[in-house]
Amino acid sequence: MKTKLFLFLILSVLSCNLFAYPISPMPLRKLIIESENIVYGEVLDIKSNKKVKEHDWFKSEIVVLKIYDVLHGNIKSGQIIEVYTSSEISCPAPAYYEKGKLTLAFLYKEKKEDRYSTHSLSYGSKILEKEEYSVYKKRILEMQDILKIKNEEEKHAKTVDWLVECALQKPTKWEGTYELSPESDFMSFYDRDKDTFVRKFELNDNQKEKLRLYFLSQKKLEYSDLGLLDLVAMPNDKELLSFLISRFKESYNDFIFEGNFFMSRIADLSGRNDLKEISEKNEKLDMFSENYDQKNKEILTEFASKL
Repeated sequence: MKTKLFLFLILSVLSCNLFAYPISPMPLRKLIIESENIVYGEVLDIKSNKKVKEHDWFKSEIVVLKIYDVLHGNIKSGQIIEVYTSSEISCPAPAYYEKGKLTLAFLYKEKKEDRYSTHSLSYGSKILEKEEYSVYKKRILEMQDILKIKNEEEKHAKTVDWLVECALQKPTKWEGTYELSPESDFMSFYDRDKDTFVRKFELNDNQKEKLRLYFLSQKKLEYSDLGLLDLVAMPNDKELLSFLISRFKESYNDFIFEGNFFMSRIADLSGRNDLKEISEKNEKLDMFSENYDQKNKEILTEFASKL
């Protein structure tokens, strides 16, 4: 049941066309540039919006947020504000808030109102423990300083360094890898930013080595590691292939949907047609069929047995 629910949520996103899913993925750098307010606080309550109108999208609930830290904007520390949101499952996904949770929020003030809304919907609210927030706060303050640099070459170089630093820490891994390797994430299908795919953030050898060492230190394969893998893989990369095989054997029983992505990478790196054929069998599975879980597990097991 858990697997089916997870697959449903994933495919709900995948099945949305561009009209139904109008917003592009919004990594941290872009959130910092575009947001009116960046705050960290605790969700004290979530209440129903009794005055919501029929076409008030993402305003069915009101989040009561106590502010503990302000990184940008006119909101004051200690202030209690109200933020519109919605608990409905929709596409695009609304910002997610949970009562009692500490949350980093990127907000804008509604016109002619005292309430706020979340910039870029689900991308603009991040539930973070204090340790995770400290990582985000450091990166946000760094980017704010980078944006002040007038020399464009220097600004660009420091931005690439910054993205690498994001990718090297678990809380901000996606924030860095998405911009460095957007094609590795299925959500890039919905990215309308024409600059996303021009590879303007090229890495030097030192940066690639840092990312490679970090990837090779991972104890378990996760979907969020695909960007790192694609950035550091080289032709005939025996070291990386050996690492992937070892971690795949240890992790495949826990895979839900990410197994196929790693199977295809291993098959490509190995150059083995038998592995490619097994991976292709998985791609042809109907994820909504009654026996998907069983068939998926059988294919993963078969693939692992050939390694």
